[in-house]
Amino acid sequence: MNSKRQRPHAGARWVYAYELDPPQPEPRFRKIRALLRRAQLAARRGGRLWTGRIVVETNITHILVVTDHPGQVHDVDRAIEGELRHLNMDFALTGPARFALPRGKPGGRTPREAAPANGKARAKRRARAA
Repeated sequence: MNSKRQRPHAGARWVYAYELDPPQPEPRFRKIRALLRRAQLAARRGGRLWTGRIVVETNITHILVVTDHPGQVHDVDRAIEGELRHLNMDFALTGPARFALPRGKPGGRTPREAAPANGKARAKRRARAA
């Protein structure tokens, strides 16, 4: 019997967040930033998606995580939670919630319209730039 690992759908992503209340100053996140970087590199090496960002707002601080499979890095989650407890920060964990990215080319850019072969578009751009 061949048991293949099922790969998640390319457009499916999961997001979850740690919410820290009250908001925390940036310098307190040095070790957590290092944990996020290491987790992202490990996921990349394994061909997976996992990225985390710290978002500091006026009323609350978030640690946002986007992944292609919820709970794929339990060790990282435990390390983040352990560091938050060590820093004596109150936090709540929300998610994971599934969301899908819009279909299209990677990067999300829309293609430019083709310029006419006679060069009129180029002349118009030069005229606008002058």
